Amino acid sequence: MREVKHLVKSPSRIGTIIGMIAIICSQSILVVRSWDQISVYYASLMVILLCLVVLLLALYRTFFKKPTELCLSNDQLILNGILINSGDIRVIMTKGYFKPVIGILPHRRKIVPLDMAFRYSGDEDKGITDLKNWANMNNVKMVNKSFQTWI
Repeated sequence: MREVKHLVKSPSRIGTIIGMIAIICSQSILVVRSWDQISVYYASLMVILLCLVVLLLALYRTFFKKPTELCLSNDQLILNGILINSGDIRVIMTKGYFKPVIGILPHRRKIVPLDMAFRYSGDEDKGITDLKNWANMNNVKMVNKSFQTWI
């Protein structure tokens, strides 16, 4: 097989962004109302800080992270600078139809790592076709299934 390259980018984290904004707003109301109850006040502040960190990470990955390259070769692929052998992959999952998100689940993992979830920047149909052909050649299972990642 010749080497095939595609531009990929991080999947959109709009749901996470909206969820974190909702939690920050609700906890802010709780902070304002419970300033005299010190334990509730500090617990709510900690939740707000944690959600702010998650919100900033999601904003960065969605809007500011530059596209990288997915390189498919004989029995390995390179994604975000990480070399992944076909034997290390348990399953490749596709989520969605119009802007599909691809997740590569390695062996000994239950959740797809952040760097192994992506969507195509350009021609999605060609990219998915090339990935399916690569998976068939290397006996890697590819399924249409929803999956989770961290953040």
